[in-house]
Amino acid sequence: MTCCISRRPMTFSDPMDPPIPEFLHNDDDHEEAGPSVKIEEDGPSCLVCGRVANTGHHYGVTACLGCKTFFRRVVLQKNSPKCKYKNQCRLEKSVNAKRLCRSCRYQKCLEVGMTEEALHPCRDVIGRRVRHHSVDSSPISSPPSISISPQLSICKMMSLCDGDFELLQTITEMDTEIRTRTAHILGEPSNGDQQIHFYSPTPDYTNVSVNHGIGPSLKVDIILLKEWVGRIPGYLDLSERCQEHLMRRFCLRYTVIEHGLFTAQMPYHKNVWFLSDRTCLVSEFENLPEEIHRHLTPKVIREQKLLAPFTEMLIHDVADPLRRLKPDSVEIATVKTLMLLKPTCLKEIEGEYLATQRDLKTINEVRNRVIAGLYTHFIKKGIDPEQLPIRISEILELTGGVEICANRALEEMQLLRVFNLSSFDQYSADVIFGFYRDY
Repeated sequence: MTCCISRRPMTFSDPMDPPIPEFLHNDDDHEEAGPSVKIEEDGPSCLVCGRVANTGHHYGVTACLGCKTFFRRVVLQKNSPKCKYKNQCRLEKSVNAKRLCRSCRYQKCLEVGMTEEALHPCRDVIGRRVRHHSVDSSPISSPPSISISPQLSICKMMSLCDGDFELLQTITEMDTEIRTRTAHILGEPSNGDQQIHFYSPTPDYTNVSVNHGIGPSLKVDIILLKEWVGRIPGYLDLSERCQEHLMRRFCLRYTVIEHGLFTAQMPYHKNVWFLSDRTCLVSEFENLPEEIHRHLTPKVIREQKLLAPFTEMLIHDVADPLRRLKPDSVEIATVKTLMLLKPTCLKEIEGEYLATQRDLKTINEVRNRVIAGLYTHFIKKGIDPEQLPIRISEILELTGGVEICANRALEEMQLLRVFNLSSFDQYSADVIFGFYRDY
C-alpha cells in the first residue's frame, strides 16, 4: 500500500483556527521528544504526524520519537485528553504538527495501529519522573509515578512483577485444568492426576470423521466457558451487563483457540481443520487421507464446500501460526485473557454504555498485570532481553488471526442455522447469538 507522497508533517488543528502559514518553526517547547523539526527528503514518514526525521518502528507502527513518547506518556499516565470540538479537528500539513489537540493526536495513534499491548510494563516504567501531587489535585490527573533507577537490575525488575507473574500462573493453571476436563469429557483417556496443558490427540487419523453439524462439536466448550471466564481475576467484579457482553463476544474466540491448539497437534494436513471431538472441516477434497475420505458423501461434500473458505481461513490464520510459534501454556493463557478483557469492544448501544468507568478501570488493571506477568515469565525462562519485544509481538499477533476467524465463524453459524445445516442447543444458541454482542 503506497502512502501519501507529501513529506510535510500533519497538524491536528481546531476547526475555528485560521490557516497556518507554511513556513519553518522552531517549536522545541512543544515537542514531546526529538530535535527541532527538520524536513527530510528521504526515508519513511511518521504515520501519525507525517514527520520524516527520527522515524522508526515503535509500538507496532512507523512513528517518530515525538509521537512514540507522546503515546507512551498518555498510556502510562492514564491520561484521557479531551477534544473541545468533538474529535472533528481537521488535519493540515504543517511543520508545527504536534502542538495542537492532544485528543485527536492520541486517536490518530490508535487509528494507525499503535497498541497499548506493545508497551512493556516493567521496561517502560524505567526513567519515569516522580510527580509531587498536591492534596487538591484534579481527579483526572495522573497518579503518582514510581521512581525507578535506570540502572535497575533484571532481578529487581523481576521482583517488581512477581505478583503479576503469580496472577498469570493462577490463570494458566485454571486454563489447563478446564482443558483437561474438556479433553476427558470428549473421550481423552484419563492419566491419573496428570493435567493436559495442550491436547494430546492420537497422532493419526484414527476415528476422525468429517464434521456434520458444528453446533454439537462446540457444546462442551460453551458449557465450560462460563466457569472459565468466572475464574479470571476481576471478572466477577464487573457489572452484570459487562460480564454478559464480554462472555458472549469471547465465546467463539475461545473455541477457535482451543480447536486451533488441537489442530496444531494433529498430523499436518494443509486442507484439514480438526475439532477436539475428532471431527474435521475440509477445505479441498483431493489427496485426503483415506480415513477421512471414506466419510465423504454428496451431502457432506456440499456442506463442506459451503464452509471451505472459512476452513481455509482457520488453517491459514490460526493453525499455521500456532504450529510455527509453538506457544507455551502461559502464552496461551495470556492471549485468551487479553481477548476476553478487551475494553475497546465495550461500545455504546441504544444510548447506554456496556461498561461503567469502574468496569474499564478493572479491565485495564488486569490486562496490564497479565502483560507484566508475561514479561516476567520470559525473563524467568532466560530469554535474551533483546528478543523479548519480538516474542511478545509474535504472541500478540495471534489475536489478529483469532479475531478475524471468530467474526467469520459467527456469520457462518448464522448461515448454517438459517438453512438448518446445524443445530444448537438453547444455551449454546443464547451465548453465541445472544443480544448485545459485538463482532
